[in-house]
Amino acid sequence: MDVGDDRVGDGGNTKPAPPQQMNERDGRTFRIPGPHERGRFTRDAWGHLLRLSGETLNPAELEHVIERALTQLDGSIALDDLKALLEASGIDEPGTPGSRRTVH
Repeated sequence: MDVGDDRVGDGGNTKPAPPQQMNERDGRTFRIPGPHERGRFTRDAWGHLLRLSGETLNPAELEHVIERALTQLDGSIALDDLKALLEASGIDEPGTPGSRRTVH
């Protein structure tokens, strides 16, 4: 077996090596808006949510914030609207004094 071969062998038998498991740190997820969300959030607001999901919010909190914005805000959801909702929910901008991860 070559050094660069990715097969596992035991004697004369070789089989493909199992895929490596990804841990939480290696695996990154991203959120694609559904059709009902795509028309409601402005690009800036959606980008802000994605940034928060990488820095402040876990996936469950992100879903909660999205659902809350869709139910509490009428029409198009702009960045300023989203920031006001987040502030009212107790979620501060990353890196600001008093940042916390509370979602009510």
